[in-house]
Amino acid sequence: MISDDTLIKVRDVYVSHRLVRDMYTGLSGYLIELNLALEDGRVFTMVNIPSDVAEAIKVFNGTATAPRRQSLFTFLLSNEVFKEAISRGLKHVTIDELDPVTGLYTASVKFEEGGVNITIKMIPSHAVYLAIVSGKAIYVKKTFVDQQEKFEEENR
Repeated sequence: MISDDTLIKVRDVYVSHRLVRDMYTGLSGYLIELNLALEDGRVFTMVNIPSDVAEAIKVFNGTATAPRRQSLFTFLLSNEVFKEAISRGLKHVTIDELDPVTGLYTASVKFEEGGVNITIKMIPSHAVYLAIVSGKAIYVKKTFVDQQEKFEEENR
């Protein structure tokens, strides 16, 4: 059971890009960000999202069109059998782990079908993709949101 005091539900998911420049070399590039708009009004952001996952989420949201050369993620958006199978078994996604050394998040994806309950660990962007395609709930550990908010306030 999900405890409301430790997790915050995601109400919307969108992709953005941020231009970053290396102060030593002058080289620049874009960070792909996955933004999770939360029920409490805050936004939890994860960076360095794989471009194929970001593209599929943008296509799903209607902010991009499917490319001529599709990734597995954009292809599966139009596959009703896939979406139905995921919808049937997936219960919810929770971003609930952070590796303090690498700074990488991990998501727990809960599946239930035919009396079998399985929770697997996944790359968060992939887990979020599965949840939005299947219309299932996404949660973020409140402490991660609080930590990100505190970090942003200290670095303004």
